[in-house]
Parts: sequence; structure tokens; C-alpha cells
Amino acid sequence: MEKKKVFVIMPFDEVFFEVYEMLKVEFGENFEFSHAGEEGNQQNILKDIIQPIFEADIIIADLTGLNSNVLYELGIAHTFNKKTIIITQDEIAGLPFDLKSYRVKDYSTHFKKFADLIVYLKTNLTGAIDGSISFSNPVKDFLSFEKIEKTNWFEESVSLVLPEDSEKGFIDFLAEIEEDLGTMTTEIKTMTDEMKQLGDGTNKSTAEIERVNKNGGSGTAVFVRKETKKVAGYIDKFSQSLRQHNINFNDLWDKVENNTLGLLENKFAFTDDNKINLIEFLKSLKGTQIASFGVQTSVKGLKSSLHNNLGMERSMNQAIKFVEEDLENYLNFSNRMSSSIDKIIDKSKFVVGEIDFSDITDNDEVAT
Repeated sequence: MEKKKVFVIMPFDEVFFEVYEMLKVEFGENFEFSHAGEEGNQQNILKDIIQPIFEADIIIADLTGLNSNVLYELGIAHTFNKKTIIITQDEIAGLPFDLKSYRVKDYSTHFKKFADLIVYLKTNLTGAIDGSISFSNPVKDFLSFEKIEKTNWFEESVSLVLPEDSEKGFIDFLAEIEEDLGTMTTEIKTMTDEMKQLGDGTNKSTAEIERVNKNGGSGTAVFVRKETKKVAGYIDKFSQSLRQHNINFNDLWDKVENNTLGLLENKFAFTDDNKINLIEFLKSLKGTQIASFGVQTSVKGLKSSLHNNLGMERSMNQAIKFVEEDLENYLNFSNRMSSSIDKIIDKSKFVVGEIDFSDITDNDEVAT
């Protein structure tokens, strides 16, 4: 079987060439990797960039340092509507506003973080080939699908196409999307319940520590350390659970995003009855977005309060550092989901026109 082509966009620097070689070794058995600096000829460098990007099945773009050449090549990849995996060693929050709304993986060459990158790339490279993961970009998101279908820059495979012998219709797809959203909603509720349990346990131990410190006397430090370790245990338990939640959230949203964008490009969206159902669904999606802002506020508050306890005790410090990363990963997911909902609603205008969301409040239920 012919290997799928992966073109890597990255700064021309020895450090990144080393990262490239490690990826090539890791995935070379199943994918053919290349980058512009590897061409080894004297032709116009742009040809070594534009032609391989056009011919590539998948693009990996390393935005570390926001190198201008990398951003230029990324724009070319987006114009060609290439399935693009974005990675960076920088803070995701520092990316340009029109890029950080897309899924981005932060990494480092530190053993554990690089191992996380390998797992992430394996999932996304495989998903790009079998279609299980949705890929998008600003060019595709903000053009109507009519324009997309009239130009050969874009692949035909972005739409959901029903097999001729399939009995599955528009409502079936919509029901599957809502089922995945329902699962995600349940999991978010579980996560917030676990946050409350963590808060209750921490508050109880904090009250005990304050009581003993107030009374003072022999054994105070030993008691305080014991209670602090107990809190560290609460944090570790929550962190492990949140880590799995984050994996599930991203997997579920990939399915929701892929199917929803597919529905908006499917001919069945244009019937009057389905337009009504689609509008109701989009309103519930907006409600999901609004509800997520409240969860974000709680997560940020928890992250801040835990950070204030750094320095008290060794096991507590370690637990806080780990959970801070997991909380930040949730916030990254939540921001990605919110931006994705904005894109979906913008794209829906080509199908159902402008939607009045004035009746949606932050008290509405998350879509189920």
C-alpha cells in the first residue's frame, strides 16, 4: 500500500530538524514525511514548498516562535484545504486569534511531553486518513459550501454522503449528534460534581488546619502536614479523573463537529421541516456554549485557589502542578468548543439564514 504523504511546516533551525527526524522515525513505517529543507536541489524554494503542500495528504505545522515563513506556508495549506495538524512549543494563548480557535497541541522535547505529542499525532494522523477526525480552517469555515463545491482547490469528501441503500436520514444524523452532546453534558456535570467534592474536602482540611494553628502547641506542624497530604490526595484523585474527562471531551466534540459541519453541507438540510429542526438544534448548541462559560469560570477559580496553596508541602506542590496542567487542558478544550460553535453558527447562515438567539440565556440547559 502506498504511504500517505505528510509535509512538515517548521522553522529552518537545527532544533526543529531534530524533532522532524524523531517524528520521521516514529511514523516512517506508515507515512512518507518531507519538509522543504529536505529537497536538496537548487530550484526556487517556493516550489519546494508549494508543490509538496499541494501533493501532501496531511500537513503538520509547527508554529513555535510564530515564524513568518511558517505562517505563510500554513496559509497556503489552508487555501488548498489540507488536513492540518498544528503543534507548538509556545503557550497556545499566545497564538494569533484566528488560529488559536482551532485545535492546537502544545509540546516540548521533554520525555513525557514529547511522548504525549507522539500519542496525539498518532491519533490525528490515523483520523485524517480514516475520516474519524474533523479538520477545518478559516478559508473553508468562512466560505459558503456552494463556493467550495465550485472550486477544485477543495476536496469533495467534506460532505456527508448517504449510501444509496441507506435508510439513515437527516434526523438520524441529528439524533446521533445530540446523543454525543448529551454524553458530553453528563460528563461535564460529573466533572463539576467532582470539583465540588474536591472543594468540600479541601475546605474541611483547611478548617482543621486553621483550628489547630489557632490553638498551637506540640504536634501542630505534624498535624498540618498530615492534613496537607490528605488534600494532595484529593487533588491527585481529581486530576486523574479530569485527565480522562479531557480525552473524552475532545473525542466527543470531534464527532459532534464533524457530523454537524457535514449536515450543514448535506442536501437534506434544505427541506423546510429539516430547517426548523436544524434551527432548534443550533439554538441548543448556542445554549451549550453559554453554559460552558459558567463552567470555565468555576475551573479558573479552582485553578487560582489551588495555585495560592503552592509552597505549603512537597506532595501538595506536585499535585497542584499536575492538576493545573489538566485544568488548563480543559480550558483549551472549552475555548476550542466555543470557537467551533461560532464557526458552525456562521456556516449555518448559508442554510437557514440569521438566527435570533435573544431567547437563549445562561440558565438554559446544555444541549441534550
